[in-house]
Amino acid sequence: MYLREKRIKLLKFKNVVFTVLGIFFVAVSLYVLISLISHYHDDLNTVLEAKATPECVVLIIIGTILLLIAGASRRQIGNANFYSSYFEGDLSGCIQYRDLAEVMGISAARVRLQLLFFRKVYMKGYELGTVDHTEQIVLNSKICTCECRHCGASIEKRIYFTGVCPYCDNSDLSARVLAGNRFYRIENQVAEGVKNPDFYATRNLAAKRTLFLLYLGLGLFVIVIAVICCLDHFSHYHDQEYLKDLLLSGKSPYSSFALIKADIMDSIIWGAVLTLALIPVVLYRCKKIRYIITAGSCSQYFAQCKTPFIDARSLPILTVNPIKNLKSVRGALRLRYLLNCTLEKHEDTLKVVLARKIVKDQCPSCGGAIVGAVDEHYQCRYCGNVIMDAIRKK
Repeated sequence: MYLREKRIKLLKFKNVVFTVLGIFFVAVSLYVLISLISHYHDDLNTVLEAKATPECVVLIIIGTILLLIAGASRRQIGNANFYSSYFEGDLSGCIQYRDLAEVMGISAARVRLQLLFFRKVYMKGYELGTVDHTEQIVLNSKICTCECRHCGASIEKRIYFTGVCPYCDNSDLSARVLAGNRFYRIENQVAEGVKNPDFYATRNLAAKRTLFLLYLGLGLFVIVIAVICCLDHFSHYHDQEYLKDLLLSGKSPYSSFALIKADIMDSIIWGAVLTLALIPVVLYRCKKIRYIITAGSCSQYFAQCKTPFIDARSLPILTVNPIKNLKSVRGALRLRYLLNCTLEKHEDTLKVVLARKIVKDQCPSCGGAIVGAVDEHYQCRYCGNVIMDAIRKK
């Protein structure tokens, strides 16, 4: 509803193309440069004057830029998806920057800049304006009603954010929303998550953790082997006795010291490149393992909750460093290790919203499709019920 979906699909395709081209340009250019340096390391002027050198440098720069653009675009599309989901869950129509800033873990100024950019590229359906002398995000006009699905009582929006009906103490609440000639309703499925941690965690979370630990161990093992090989080759590079024995052994394919040194230098450079390439991969893998552990702890805690709104400060992992651990929760949500939950700001408190489901363009009475222009008096063509009949109850 707030996303430019067709444009985002094109941008995703562009990101795939940029990633493939970037990897190809960087990999091929590095291979050529490393080959030149290993064979002419004693004469760097030859390397600098080689025709392939400036071409490789340019391709490496272009490839790196393409990879950075693709990576930044993927991250921004993910942020746009989050903002859109947050806007759909809002019932007031006005959102303060500081609320989004606390949810996202960034500054309010950065949120404002992102939304200014997103409105032109990824998103639609909102304006950045001033309400009550405060700069806020103003969404398309909304008509909202809330009710308890257990007893049918109409409730106020602020009660919806507490997750408990004041008449029957039931948490099975629902909101109906009209926005931009579109109808959707917000429901909760908390009952499905009670005593069911798998409802809030991605599939095979334990298997993913084991697999990532194996990847981490393998990466560290390769780094250690590469470093040892580099040190061993480096010691042989200046060992005249070793070079002489290798050349005169009769089993060596080399015909000169220069060729032996070139081959040793090639091995040293490739070992160094492999080590430098694996270090950020290992660090990122450590971060993902932390997110998986966070997802496991949170999913176990959420399975014990029977209300759809939880104070984020009450999460069991927020004991040592709340800021760092809350960042882990955001990471687990962004990578979808945590499912069927999100962070939102309600009543000046950061809360985790559990099992919220947004159902679009379906009649709340019979489930029939709602098409065409919609207003609060719209009658379902299948069952004849008014989609915003909660208004009449008041």
